[in-house]
Amino acid sequence: MLDLTAFVLTQNNIRTIAACLDSLTWCEKVVVIDSFSSDGTLELLARYPNVQVYQHEYTNAREQRIWGMPHVTTKWTFIIDSDEICTPELRDKLIELVKSDDDTYDGYLFLTRTIFMGKLLKHRDYLSSRGKRLVLTKVATRYWRPARVHASIRLDNKKNMPDRYYLIHDPIDSLGAHFIKMQRYARWQAEDMYDKGVRTRWWHLTLRPVGKFLQYFFLRGAFRDGWRGLVVCTLGAIQVALKYLILAELRYKGKKL
Repeated sequence: MLDLTAFVLTQNNIRTIAACLDSLTWCEKVVVIDSFSSDGTLELLARYPNVQVYQHEYTNAREQRIWGMPHVTTKWTFIIDSDEICTPELRDKLIELVKSDDDTYDGYLFLTRTIFMGKLLKHRDYLSSRGKRLVLTKVATRYWRPARVHASIRLDNKKNMPDRYYLIHDPIDSLGAHFIKMQRYARWQAEDMYDKGVRTRWWHLTLRPVGKFLQYFFLRGAFRDGWRGLVVCTLGAIQVALKYLILAELRYKGKKL
């Protein structure tokens, strides 16, 4: 038995969850923490014999993961989002790492690559990241950093894995739906900054968005993806401006909305 459990959060993810779970059939156990989905996600989850579903009301990703991790009983946890796919190359590397039974590292970081309008992008865009995905369960249970969005685990000894081992990220159903998601994430990010006492300055609304665009479009090579790269980098710049604009609103009203 492979001493590993895949860990997934779901909430109305009928569009992407099947592809995610199809890429995890090699896992003997997949723990899914569902936030009372109503779009058919639960019915789809029931088709997979290796999936165990637990339901919990969603507040933010950090709290959801803290609540759900005690349901994982294996030594290692593979953290994967409901709109991500584990590639065969990554699968083989995960199996190799777990079977080696080496505790030198308490976590391994893997790259995600984004699908945008039917094409896997070549560059690292603002929707991709190098995340802590394979972690010791005893660490993942205790050390989640406080954040409403993109909560991460504090690892004392981690290792970055080569780019050839990556997850495929399929986050955008439509531009309209993505703008709604951007607004939600921007508000969570703004609330995190508000809690830390951050104030919006003029350069946050001007230089930061432009810098974000230039960083990804030119330095990280998004121009190689043509108009898709241009659109994704523009969305990234808008996201930066939006979170600081919402932060300014929070400061002006003197409370968290």
